[in-house]
Parts: sequence; structure tokens; C-alpha cells
Amino acid sequence: MMNLGRFLSIFMSLVLLAAGGGEACADQPSYFTFTPHFKDPDPGKRIWEKRSPGYVETLPSGRRNTFRIKKQATVNGLHGTIVQKVEEPSFFVFIADSEAARKELWWWRDKGPWSFMGTMAQIRAPMRID
Repeated sequence: MMNLGRFLSIFMSLVLLAAGGGEACADQPSYFTFTPHFKDPDPGKRIWEKRSPGYVETLPSGRRNTFRIKKQATVNGLHGTIVQKVEEPSFFVFIADSEAARKELWWWRDKGPWSFMGTMAQIRAPMRID
């Protein structure tokens, strides 16, 4: 017979999977901001919000980019989530988990290496219950 703790663990895993398009993780930030420190045609603070089945990035101009969650991964020693830009399928962003030692974003395109994108700020994430 399954104990209550095991049942709740399985139940919460199923709830998180259903809510996040199959790849949800309690450590994924639900909201964060990021200000690029590289030459950018739309400079300033960007807002990222988790919306099923991925993330929406709002730029200072109001333009939005959508990203779908691809998989959990480790990039440069950080565990996190890789998302794919819907409008540009060869562009990927790595989002470090909300509890990661370094709150970093990395990007990758085509066959190039992962490149540092910046650091997340104003991070919000679901509260862990385990």
C-alpha cells in the first residue's frame, strides 16, 4: 500500500507536468527581468513570464517573443530549462533554475557554442513544498 507522502509526491509531479506542457519543474522561475548588456536594437529591461506551454518575453518597445519549453538541462554547471523561440526555431535560451547559485541566462543558435546572455533579476518562482 502506498503511503500518503509518496502519493502526494506523485500527485504534485503530475500536477506540475500538466500545468507546464510536460516539462514543468518547481524550480523554473515564473517571472523574472533581464537587462541586456550587449548591443541591442531594443535596449532596456525585458520581462519574462511563464505562460503555458512556455515563456513570453516582453521587450521595452512592447514587442513580445514566445518560447516553448524543450527540456531540463545543465549548461555551464547550472541546472535549468532550455526554451526554443517560436518565431525563430534555431534560437534557444537556457534559463537557470530559480534556486541556482548563479541566476544566468545563456543563448544558443544553430551550431555555435552557448553564449552568456545576462543575469536574471526580480525572480519569482513557485514555492517548493518538499
